[in-house]
Amino acid sequence: MRILSVRPCSLAGVLTLLVACSSQSATSPKPPTLQLTSAQAQAMTQRLQQIAASNPGISDLADSIMVGIQAGVGVSAIDLSGDLGAGPFYAFGLKRVFSGAPGFGPEFDVLAFDNPSDPQTFMILDVFASGSDAASGSFDGSSGTSATGFVFQVSGDSSLTWAPTQGVVSVAGDGPNGGCGGYQAPAGVTCAQETMHIAFNITSTVPEFGTGGAGPTAAFAGADVQGIVLTFAADSHVQ
Repeated sequence: MRILSVRPCSLAGVLTLLVACSSQSATSPKPPTLQLTSAQAQAMTQRLQQIAASNPGISDLADSIMVGIQAGVGVSAIDLSGDLGAGPFYAFGLKRVFSGAPGFGPEFDVLAFDNPSDPQTFMILDVFASGSDAASGSFDGSSGTSATGFVFQVSGDSSLTWAPTQGVVSVAGDGPNGGCGGYQAPAGVTCAQETMHIAFNITSTVPEFGTGGAGPTAAFAGADVQGIVLTFAADSHVQ
């Protein structure tokens, strides 16, 4: 999966950032929003740790997306179809802009998950833009940029990891529509809220580990969801 090992700030800093950015923009309508309780945040934390332990390659991105959500940031309800269960499901968008890397467009990431009180399913989808504030791609590389992702299904102490092989994902940002409240970004990093229109259709998945078997599918027709954009200058500390 093409996920950069980027850690622009500490986990505590990212958590503070997303709490500060939890207010909704009034520039466009959004689906219903859920504010996570402390108990739900703790449940998400435990699942995140379980997933990251088996999939260390996503730990940096999981820090950026999920740790902030654990703090109680508002997440958007989405109408997800497929065979991942009845839900309800929620989503959040993240855009990372690397201004110190000429020719390297923004990276969009989407997190979708089910019942935050006892989460069993997580999806992390990743797609690069070509230089504008929008990106679309297919998981098999047949259209747009190459999209990548994981579908995690957790049950007790065990988990299954699926990789999408067919389908598409698209994300379009409306542009920054407000700052991140009282969050103090580190030198070289700026933060803004941004409404993101997200849609995806995962028509085929295979086990990330192993050689056979067909996995779950999922489709989201699209809606505006909450998101933030982090912009890194050339001199920002990126690991």
